[in-house]
Amino acid sequence: MQERRVAKKIDIKIVNSGKFVRIDRTSEENRYIPNYVESGGMKISRVRVLATVLDKFVSEDGNYATLTLDDTTDTIRCKIFMNSKFEDSSSKQKQVDLETVENIEKGGLVDIIGKVKEYNEERYIQPETIVKIEDPNFEVLRKLELEKL
Repeated sequence: MQERRVAKKIDIKIVNSGKFVRIDRTSEENRYIPNYVESGGMKISRVRVLATVLDKFVSEDGNYATLTLDDTTDTIRCKIFMNSKFEDSSSKQKQVDLETVENIEKGGLVDIIGKVKEYNEERYIQPETIVKIEDPNFEVLRKLELEKL
């Protein structure tokens, strides 16, 4: 069985500027290899991003939501598909739910772990976890971590 890839702490700018590589899933050996962003010799399929929420949208039926995120290097959308065919059926992890999204406020700070995806030439993050950050010192800590990397 394929091991789960590590989520890399990374700037949104790197996610957006790297080359997106889509894996051909027609062969059995590529079945579990995720799509990824290639940047600086790294293959990034899962990310951990700390960002401010610029905008939030939740559909009327509650099956779809987006968060527009900004980490001062760039912006990216986070797309959440609830109870839909888009959920990753191979993952045994609980998906982000509507209650989690509703508790996030515009202007709030969030720490997101998710997969990098691309659809219609738009790169986005499909979150696995979203944590609302209350302590602003967490942002300073993350910047220092990224500088060290």
